[in-house]
Amino acid sequence: MWRDSFRLQIFCLLMAGLAIVVLVHNFFQLEHLDDDTISGSNWITENNVQHSLSQTTKTTRKPYCSYKQQTLSKREQAEQESLLAAILWPKPPDGKIAFVESTDPAHSDFVIVKPSRFFKVGDELEVLVRVKDFQGKPKQYGGDYLQARIHSPLLKAGATGRIVDCRNGLYKVFFTLLWPGEVKVSVSLVHPSEAIQVLLRLREEKPDRVYFKSSFKSGRYSETTECNVCLPGDLPVCNFTDLYTGEPWFCYKPRKLSCASRISHAKGGYQKGLLTQEESLFFQ
Repeated sequence: MWRDSFRLQIFCLLMAGLAIVVLVHNFFQLEHLDDDTISGSNWITENNVQHSLSQTTKTTRKPYCSYKQQTLSKREQAEQESLLAAILWPKPPDGKIAFVESTDPAHSDFVIVKPSRFFKVGDELEVLVRVKDFQGKPKQYGGDYLQARIHSPLLKAGATGRIVDCRNGLYKVFFTLLWPGEVKVSVSLVHPSEAIQVLLRLREEKPDRVYFKSSFKSGRYSETTECNVCLPGDLPVCNFTDLYTGEPWFCYKPRKLSCASRISHAKGGYQKGLLTQEESLFFQ
Protein backbone atom coordinates (compact mmCIF):
# COMPACT_ATOMS: atom_id res chain seq x y z
CA MET A 1 0.00 0.00 0.00
CA TRP A 2 2.88 2.35 0.82
CA ARG A 3 4.44 1.51 -2.56
CA ASP A 4 1.18 2.31 -4.38
CA SER A 5 0.99 5.67 -2.62
CA PHE A 6 4.60 6.45 -3.53
CA ARG A 7 4.00 5.54 -7.18
CA LEU A 8 0.92 7.77 -7.27
CA GLN A 9 2.93 10.71 -5.89
CA ILE A 10 5.68 10.15 -8.50
CA PHE A 11 3.04 10.02 -11.29
CA CYS A 12 1.41 13.27 -10.08
CA LEU A 13 4.78 15.03 -9.94
CA LEU A 14 5.59 13.90 -13.50
CA MET A 15 2.19 15.15 -14.80
CA ALA A 16 2.63 18.51 -13.03
CA GLY A 17 6.11 18.88 -14.53
CA LEU A 18 4.79 18.07 -18.00
CA ALA A 19 1.99 20.65 -17.62
CA ILE A 20 4.54 23.34 -16.66
CA VAL A 21 6.69 22.50 -19.68
CA VAL A 22 3.69 22.75 -22.03
CA LEU A 23 2.60 26.05 -20.46
CA VAL A 24 6.07 27.59 -20.82
CA HIS A 25 6.29 26.35 -24.42
CA ASN A 26 2.91 27.89 -25.35
CA PHE A 27 3.81 31.18 -23.70
CA PHE A 28 7.11 31.24 -25.61
CA GLN A 29 5.26 30.60 -28.87
CA LEU A 30 2.80 33.41 -28.11
CA GLU A 31 5.54 35.92 -27.39
CA HIS A 32 7.43 35.10 -30.60
CA LEU A 33 4.66 34.90 -33.16
CA ASP A 34 5.63 36.38 -36.51
CA ASP A 35 3.88 39.69 -37.19
CA ASP A 36 2.85 38.47 -40.66
CA THR A 37 1.58 35.07 -39.52
CA ILE A 38 -1.44 34.01 -41.56
CA SER A 39 -3.68 32.13 -39.20
CA GLY A 40 -7.01 32.12 -37.43
CA SER A 41 -10.51 31.03 -38.26
CA ASN A 42 -13.85 32.80 -38.44
CA TRP A 43 -16.34 30.42 -36.86
CA ILE A 44 -20.06 30.51 -37.51
CA THR A 45 -22.64 28.02 -36.36
CA GLU A 46 -25.70 26.73 -38.16
CA ASN A 47 -27.58 23.67 -36.88
CA ASN A 48 -24.60 22.82 -34.67
CA VAL A 49 -22.30 22.56 -37.72
CA GLN A 50 -19.17 24.75 -37.72
CA HIS A 51 -17.59 26.20 -40.84
CA SER A 52 -14.20 27.92 -40.93
CA LEU A 53 -12.85 30.68 -43.13
CA SER A 54 -9.26 31.87 -43.37
CA GLN A 55 -9.20 35.37 -41.93
CA THR A 56 -5.90 37.09 -42.56
CA THR A 57 -5.39 39.00 -45.79
CA LYS A 58 -2.70 41.39 -47.01
CA THR A 59 -3.99 44.82 -48.05
CA THR A 60 -2.66 46.97 -50.84
CA ARG A 61 -1.67 50.61 -50.57
CA LYS A 62 -5.23 51.57 -51.45
CA PRO A 63 -8.10 51.18 -48.94
CA TYR A 64 -9.12 47.58 -48.47
CA CYS A 65 -12.42 47.64 -50.34
CA SER A 66 -12.20 44.50 -52.42
CA TYR A 67 -15.89 43.79 -51.68
CA LYS A 68 -16.70 46.43 -54.32
CA GLN A 69 -15.48 43.99 -56.96
CA GLN A 70 -17.87 41.27 -55.84
CA THR A 71 -20.14 39.74 -58.48
CA LEU A 72 -23.79 40.39 -57.62
CA SER A 73 -26.72 38.19 -58.52
CA LYS A 74 -29.59 39.69 -60.53
CA ARG A 75 -31.66 40.11 -57.38
CA GLU A 76 -28.76 41.76 -55.51
CA GLN A 77 -28.06 44.01 -58.51
CA ALA A 78 -31.70 45.14 -58.60
CA GLU A 79 -31.67 45.79 -54.85
CA GLN A 80 -28.45 47.81 -55.14
CA GLU A 81 -29.85 49.95 -57.95
CA SER A 82 -33.02 50.54 -55.94
CA LEU A 83 -31.06 51.68 -52.90
CA LEU A 84 -28.81 53.96 -54.97
CA ALA A 85 -31.87 55.50 -56.63
CA ALA A 86 -33.45 56.10 -53.22
CA ILE A 87 -30.46 58.08 -51.93
CA LEU A 88 -29.85 59.97 -55.18
CA TRP A 89 -29.71 63.70 -54.45
CA PRO A 90 -29.90 66.60 -56.95
CA LYS A 91 -26.63 68.46 -57.54
CA PRO A 92 -25.96 72.18 -58.07
CA PRO A 93 -25.38 73.20 -61.70
CA ASP A 94 -21.77 74.11 -60.97
CA GLY A 95 -19.23 71.95 -59.19
CA LYS A 96 -18.17 74.63 -56.70
CA ILE A 97 -20.52 77.26 -55.24
CA ALA A 98 -19.28 80.16 -53.11
CA PHE A 99 -20.65 80.33 -49.58
CA VAL A 100 -22.49 83.65 -50.22
CA GLU A 101 -24.36 81.93 -53.05
CA SER A 102 -25.53 79.07 -50.83
CA THR A 103 -28.95 78.87 -49.17
CA ASP A 104 -29.56 81.38 -46.37
CA PRO A 105 -32.59 80.61 -44.17
CA ALA A 106 -32.75 84.24 -42.99
CA HIS A 107 -33.47 85.46 -46.55
CA SER A 108 -35.72 82.51 -47.43
CA ASP A 109 -39.43 82.38 -46.67
CA PHE A 110 -42.60 80.35 -47.22
CA VAL A 111 -46.29 81.05 -47.81
CA ILE A 112 -49.43 79.02 -47.17
CA VAL A 113 -51.23 78.24 -50.42
CA LYS A 114 -54.92 79.24 -50.26
CA PRO A 115 -54.75 80.50 -46.63
CA SER A 116 -58.37 81.72 -46.61
CA ARG A 117 -59.78 78.29 -47.38
CA PHE A 118 -61.84 76.57 -44.67
CA PHE A 119 -59.98 73.48 -43.51
CA LYS A 120 -61.33 70.46 -41.70
CA VAL A 121 -59.64 67.45 -40.14
CA GLY A 122 -58.25 65.20 -42.85
CA ASP A 123 -57.70 68.00 -45.38
CA GLU A 124 -54.33 68.68 -46.98
CA LEU A 125 -52.48 71.94 -46.32
CA GLU A 126 -49.99 73.09 -48.97
CA VAL A 127 -47.03 75.37 -48.26
CA LEU A 128 -44.67 76.91 -50.83
CA VAL A 129 -41.05 77.47 -49.74
CA ARG A 130 -38.86 79.98 -51.61
CA VAL A 131 -35.13 79.76 -50.87
CA LYS A 132 -32.59 82.55 -51.44
CA ASP A 133 -28.84 82.95 -50.96
CA PHE A 134 -26.97 85.26 -48.56
CA GLN A 135 -27.22 88.10 -51.08
CA GLY A 136 -31.01 87.80 -51.10
CA LYS A 137 -31.08 86.39 -54.63
CA PRO A 138 -33.55 83.58 -55.39
CA LYS A 139 -31.79 80.27 -55.98
CA GLN A 140 -32.37 78.61 -59.33
CA TYR A 141 -31.75 75.00 -58.29
CA GLY A 142 -32.83 72.65 -55.50
CA GLY A 143 -31.15 70.00 -53.40
CA ASP A 144 -31.59 71.62 -49.98
CA TYR A 145 -32.31 69.36 -47.03
CA LEU A 146 -35.45 70.79 -45.44
CA GLN A 147 -37.60 69.57 -42.59
CA ALA A 148 -41.19 70.78 -42.19
CA ARG A 149 -43.81 70.20 -39.52
CA ILE A 150 -47.14 71.43 -38.20
CA HIS A 151 -47.64 71.58 -34.46
CA SER A 152 -49.97 72.77 -31.73
CA PRO A 153 -47.99 73.56 -28.52
CA LEU A 154 -51.12 73.63 -26.32
CA LEU A 155 -52.22 70.20 -27.49
CA LYS A 156 -48.63 68.92 -27.64
CA ALA A 157 -49.45 67.56 -31.09
CA GLY A 158 -47.31 67.58 -34.22
CA ALA A 159 -46.88 66.01 -37.65
CA THR A 160 -44.26 66.11 -40.39
CA GLY A 161 -44.84 67.24 -43.95
CA ARG A 162 -44.06 65.69 -47.34
CA ILE A 163 -41.58 67.85 -49.27
CA VAL A 164 -41.41 68.01 -53.06
CA ASP A 165 -38.28 69.59 -54.60
CA CYS A 166 -39.20 71.55 -57.74
CA ARG A 167 -35.47 71.79 -58.62
CA ASN A 168 -35.74 75.57 -59.23
CA GLY A 169 -35.39 77.03 -55.75
CA LEU A 170 -39.01 76.30 -54.87
CA TYR A 171 -40.29 73.52 -52.60
CA LYS A 172 -43.84 72.35 -52.09
CA VAL A 173 -44.74 70.95 -48.67
CA PHE A 174 -47.93 68.98 -48.03
CA PHE A 175 -49.41 68.40 -44.55
CA THR A 176 -52.37 66.28 -43.51
CA LEU A 177 -54.42 68.11 -40.87
CA LEU A 178 -54.95 65.50 -38.15
CA TRP A 179 -56.60 67.47 -35.31
CA PRO A 180 -58.97 70.48 -34.93
CA GLY A 181 -57.85 73.92 -33.77
CA GLU A 182 -54.93 76.19 -34.59
CA VAL A 183 -51.76 74.76 -36.08
CA LYS A 184 -48.39 76.40 -36.63
CA VAL A 185 -46.17 75.69 -39.61
CA SER A 186 -42.40 75.44 -39.21
CA VAL A 187 -39.80 74.88 -41.94
CA SER A 188 -36.14 74.31 -41.03
CA LEU A 189 -33.02 74.19 -43.19
CA VAL A 190 -30.93 71.24 -42.00
CA HIS A 191 -28.26 71.45 -44.72
CA PRO A 192 -28.04 73.63 -47.84
CA SER A 193 -27.61 71.81 -51.14
CA GLU A 194 -23.94 72.83 -51.20
CA ALA A 195 -23.32 71.09 -47.87
CA ILE A 196 -25.02 67.95 -49.20
CA GLN A 197 -22.39 67.78 -51.95
CA VAL A 198 -19.64 67.95 -49.33
CA LEU A 199 -21.25 65.06 -47.47
CA LEU A 200 -21.48 63.07 -50.70
CA ARG A 201 -17.78 63.66 -51.33
CA LEU A 202 -16.90 62.47 -47.83
CA ARG A 203 -19.06 59.39 -48.30
CA GLU A 204 -17.10 58.42 -51.41
CA GLU A 205 -13.60 59.48 -50.35
CA LYS A 206 -13.71 58.81 -46.60
CA PRO A 207 -16.06 55.90 -45.87
CA ASP A 208 -14.00 55.18 -42.75
CA ARG A 209 -14.37 58.64 -41.16
CA VAL A 210 -16.14 56.93 -38.26
CA TYR A 211 -13.82 54.18 -37.11
CA PHE A 212 -14.24 51.24 -34.74
CA LYS A 213 -12.02 48.98 -32.69
CA SER A 214 -11.89 45.39 -31.48
CA SER A 215 -10.08 43.78 -28.57
CA PHE A 216 -8.19 40.50 -28.89
CA LYS A 217 -7.12 38.48 -25.88
CA SER A 218 -5.35 35.22 -25.08
CA GLY A 219 -4.58 34.49 -21.45
CA ARG A 220 -3.26 37.69 -19.88
CA TYR A 221 -2.08 39.16 -23.18
CA SER A 222 -4.42 41.52 -25.08
CA GLU A 223 -4.30 43.90 -28.05
CA THR A 224 -6.71 46.43 -29.57
CA THR A 225 -6.84 47.19 -33.30
CA GLU A 226 -8.86 49.42 -35.63
CA CYS A 227 -11.79 47.99 -37.60
CA ASN A 228 -13.94 49.22 -40.50
CA VAL A 229 -15.48 48.43 -43.85
CA CYS A 230 -12.29 49.70 -45.53
CA LEU A 231 -8.82 49.73 -43.98
CA PRO A 232 -5.98 51.69 -45.64
CA GLY A 233 -2.36 50.58 -45.72
CA ASP A 234 -0.60 47.29 -46.35
CA LEU A 235 -0.89 45.66 -42.93
CA PRO A 236 -2.44 42.18 -42.47
CA VAL A 237 -6.15 42.27 -41.68
CA CYS A 238 -8.67 39.87 -40.15
CA ASN A 239 -11.67 39.25 -42.38
CA PHE A 240 -14.89 39.22 -40.34
CA THR A 241 -17.20 39.51 -43.36
CA ASP A 242 -20.57 37.89 -42.70
CA LEU A 243 -20.62 34.60 -44.61
CA TYR A 244 -24.40 34.70 -45.13
CA THR A 245 -25.14 38.33 -46.00
CA GLY A 246 -21.77 39.24 -47.50
CA GLU A 247 -21.63 42.33 -45.26
CA PRO A 248 -17.91 43.29 -45.28
CA TRP A 249 -16.00 43.96 -42.06
CA PHE A 250 -12.25 43.98 -41.39
CA CYS A 251 -9.91 44.57 -38.46
CA TYR A 252 -6.16 45.07 -38.50
CA LYS A 253 -4.62 41.81 -37.34
CA PRO A 254 -3.02 41.90 -33.86
CA ARG A 255 0.77 41.62 -33.89
CA LYS A 256 0.94 38.57 -31.62
CA LEU A 257 -2.56 37.13 -31.53
CA SER A 258 -4.75 35.27 -34.00
CA CYS A 259 -7.94 36.64 -35.54
CA ALA A 260 -9.97 34.06 -33.61
CA SER A 261 -9.00 35.67 -30.28
CA ARG A 262 -11.31 38.69 -30.74
CA ILE A 263 -13.45 39.23 -27.62
CA SER A 264 -15.16 42.62 -28.01
CA HIS A 265 -16.12 45.38 -30.45
CA ALA A 266 -16.80 49.11 -29.92
CA LYS A 267 -16.83 52.50 -31.64
CA GLY A 268 -13.41 54.12 -31.74
CA GLY A 269 -14.15 57.73 -32.72
CA TYR A 270 -14.31 60.19 -35.62
CA GLN A 271 -11.66 61.44 -38.02
CA LYS A 272 -11.28 65.21 -37.81
CA GLY A 273 -10.02 67.93 -40.12
CA LEU A 274 -11.73 66.52 -43.22
CA LEU A 275 -13.32 69.80 -44.37
CA THR A 276 -11.68 72.78 -46.04
CA GLN A 277 -12.24 76.20 -44.50
CA GLU A 278 -14.75 77.08 -47.22
CA GLU A 279 -16.62 73.78 -46.79
CA SER A 280 -16.90 74.21 -43.04
CA LEU A 281 -18.91 77.44 -43.58
CA PHE A 282 -21.80 75.39 -45.01
CA PHE A 283 -22.23 73.61 -41.65
CA GLN A 284 -22.16 76.59 -39.28
